[in-house]
Amino acid sequence: MQQWFNNLKRQEQLLLLVGAVVLVAYLLIIIVLRPMSASVASLEIQNKVAQESLYKVQALAETYKTLAQSGAVKVGAKQNLTRLIDTTVKKNQLLMNRFQPSSSGDVQVRFDNAVYNNILVWLHELESDHGVVVKDLSISTGSAPGLVSVSVRLRQGS
Repeated sequence: MQQWFNNLKRQEQLLLLVGAVVLVAYLLIIIVLRPMSASVASLEIQNKVAQESLYKVQALAETYKTLAQSGAVKVGAKQNLTRLIDTTVKKNQLLMNRFQPSSSGDVQVRFDNAVYNNILVWLHELESDHGVVVKDLSISTGSAPGLVSVSVRLRQGS
């Protein structure tokens, strides 16, 4: 091969060398640089998507902080449902006649001759402030106007 190359004229040798350099450069571009360029473009797209997700999460975190500061969201650990019911019943000046927890996590509470408005305030507080879910509710008239007998089944919300 070398003898054949040496037998060529200088002009032909130079032309073959330039052609070989161009061919090597072309193969380098096709085999190495083009896939790397496609990989870089793909990574740039993934980076943009991740950046947009980050902005959305930051916006949601900011909204959550604002809501938490305004009191719309309660931050902190869940309170024990039994303790929560006990404290809120006392706070709303109610007297429980029956309290029965179940194995499924529900709690059955019964009030006899309770003030209707106090029951409503108590249920609202449990649902909106503490995330307690009212599963069943039965209200019947009490022994005097404004008084009711209530049976309610509650469950700690998620």
